[in-house]
Amino acid sequence: MTNLTRSDSLAALSPAPTEKLLNASLLLAPLAYIAVDSSYAVRGWDDGPTAAMHVVAAALYGLAAIKLVLVTSGRTQAVLLTVALLGIVGNAGVGQNSLHIALGGTDLFDADGPANVFKTLGFFFPLTFAIAAFALRRRTPAWWAPLLVVGAVLFPIAHVANISWLAVADAVIMLLALGTFTQVVRD
Repeated sequence: MTNLTRSDSLAALSPAPTEKLLNASLLLAPLAYIAVDSSYAVRGWDDGPTAAMHVVAAALYGLAAIKLVLVTSGRTQAVLLTVALLGIVGNAGVGQNSLHIALGGTDLFDADGPANVFKTLGFFFPLTFAIAAFALRRRTPAWWAPLLVVGAVLFPIAHVANISWLAVADAVIMLLALGTFTQVVRD
């Protein structure tokens, strides 16, 4: 048996840097989306600087999605991982499309054929959070999973229809759900 020093004991209680990053993303991603959606509301849905922020916010949401994947298990984890990765690509793709429009390019949402793949990927992003809510419903308080589902459902409604106030409200709902996750989840 080894004797642990006080610093060894504290190190064992401190989460690893990756876990800290993933936990922080649960707060930072929705905060970033509040900024992005507020900027889209003020500057328009085809604003270049906002679109660039959108791509970065999509990456932060990717980290948040990975955190949720890691706290699930079994087949659900495999499905959630697949949906999350497709959703990350779709979310970043929508930001990239907005950036492309801002620079004078064609809006892929107005295109057919191969652009339909792009449009479909965007729906995997909110689906990630709906699946996570279902998977984690028994490990969280009764209010948490429905709140995350509301955020997941409102996301495509707000963003497909370009309803700015609803997009900002949705980002706040996602902040309330994801931002509280590490405090409410049970092992």
